[in-house]
Amino acid sequence: MNDQVSLQYAYMNQNQNHSGSSNAAGALNPDQQIKTEYYNLYGQHMFNRDWGIMAMVPFWQRSFTTDTNGTPGVTDAAAGVTPGIENANVRRLSDIRVMGMYTGFDADMSSGLTFGLKLPTGTTTASPLLDRDTEPGTGTTDLLLGGYKMGYIGKEFGWFSQGTYRHALNTYQSYKPGDSLNVTAGVTYNGLTGTTKVIPMLQVNAQWRGSDQGGGDAIYGNVNSGYRNLYIAPGVMVNLTRHLQANASIYIPAYRFSNGNQLVPQWLGNAGITYMF
Repeated sequence: MNDQVSLQYAYMNQNQNHSGSSNAAGALNPDQQIKTEYYNLYGQHMFNRDWGIMAMVPFWQRSFTTDTNGTPGVTDAAAGVTPGIENANVRRLSDIRVMGMYTGFDADMSSGLTFGLKLPTGTTTASPLLDRDTEPGTGTTDLLLGGYKMGYIGKEFGWFSQGTYRHALNTYQSYKPGDSLNVTAGVTYNGLTGTTKVIPMLQVNAQWRGSDQGGGDAIYGNVNSGYRNLYIAPGVMVNLTRHLQANASIYIPAYRFSNGNQLVPQWLGNAGITYMF
């Protein structure tokens, strides 16, 4: 059963200002809150044991609150201005990803390479209040390169690792998102049995994103872009039937470094369901 379709939901509420490796006063960041719900539809098809294709179609529901009179790094009081709080709510398709897979390294398909593109399908003009790096789309076509490896430790434990590197191949209206690298490693416990098989898991997720180029704040440019994050993510998978599996995880920050002043979440969560053919 290597063909599958999956619907994943993720929630992130960025409401804490962060600068460097520590929290910072919220008054130093004009952006006050970015609350996002992600609905990601995944599909995977294997042509044979060596080659396959997968795609992700993301839909965002985002609410954004900002101080239109604010200046990054300076309080309104120090600047002698009155806060101008405005809100935007957007529901939009984001950038679709299409990737090929090569899984021919091992007979059990336990390792593989992924390669493909992030397409400029998401809008870059959802709201005049949104910055370029908070719009649903970047406007760029990005190269995606990655890989995965999984295995077992004895009879009851499994392990997995995967990573994806992203690089924008062009600029759009002078804007180019920073390169990014996302790496995940985790273990699963397969010793619980019952009417439905419950599989606890624990992941470590490391994220790096470089600073954007162009299209930033008119005065301060892209100084408030780029970060390094490390999350610990306990979770669970449940085999509901032979073909149907549910999953849920919560991501807890262990380390963060933000360039400039950026909003960060206290935690992130995701849940989903997968049907395997």
